[in-house]
Amino acid sequence: MNNELNVESKLNILGTNLFYLLIGIILLTIGSLVQRWDIYKGLIITEYIIILLPALIYLKIKRQSLRKVLRLNKLSLKQILLIPIIVILSYPIGAFLNLIVMIFLSFFGEVKPPPIPIPNNEIELLKGFFVVALSAGICEEVMFRGLIMKGYEKLGKWKAIIFSAVLFGLFHFNIQNLLGPIFLGLLFGFIVYKTDSLYASMLAHFTNNALALFLGFIVNKFNTGNTTPSNVTLDISYTKTLIYGAIFLGAISLVAGTIVVMLLKKMPSSDNYISIYNEDYKKSMLTFVESIPLIVILIIYIIINVLNFSV
Repeated sequence: MNNELNVESKLNILGTNLFYLLIGIILLTIGSLVQRWDIYKGLIITEYIIILLPALIYLKIKRQSLRKVLRLNKLSLKQILLIPIIVILSYPIGAFLNLIVMIFLSFFGEVKPPPIPIPNNEIELLKGFFVVALSAGICEEVMFRGLIMKGYEKLGKWKAIIFSAVLFGLFHFNIQNLLGPIFLGLLFGFIVYKTDSLYASMLAHFTNNALALFLGFIVNKFNTGNTTPSNVTLDISYTKTLIYGAIFLGAISLVAGTIVVMLLKKMPSSDNYISIYNEDYKKSMLTFVESIPLIVILIIYIIINVLNFSV
């Protein structure tokens, strides 16, 4: 028992934050380079070599049980059926939150489309399902709802969910795609704790990305004759269009969100599930030293987005 407690203590917040900073820097340098070389091959390298492999090595160096930290526990059939439905209904909420940011940015200048590979044909769609949906669902969940969320549990499970979700949003390094991933990170984290299984968030992540790819594919099919330039400076009329879209998505999100809450309550809990609402926290908040890696990554995030927005 003492040995088990000593092993658990080795996964701490400072180490987790330093690991996050290191992987973020590698993503922005090597990851960006290989993705510019070839987007699909670059994403494979990013997901498996830059994100997944270091996370597994870090956990082994810290002498952590992968099964325990990553919660590699089976899902029930009802959980497997409910999770995709919950994620599909949550999709407009994430889109609505991202749209709010786009509306804000459109008042100040040019809004550029995020560099996401949108499939133009069925072969690219299948590639996307493997690279963008399945690979990201596995690798990013191991890092964020596995390593990082476990590293933050000394603050309590709710704060672990919140911190891992915010770090997940920042990790995209694109302000237009910030609030949506943070919302999804909160949802994925809650699902992991309720099911006591990382497979739950992997399934949820895959469903979200696969849906995004499929919708992008359908839109491309209908817009094959569209001659609108890829980079458009948004004026106030376009901003109004975004606002109308946000109102429409907001109404859908309100209804969908209500159903999502109901389904989350109905989703069966794991036998090991312990309520995350009333906990005795081991510590209240991050120390200054623990915050330094996050301050650095936030500064990098701001610089990147200011440069992207001003170019």
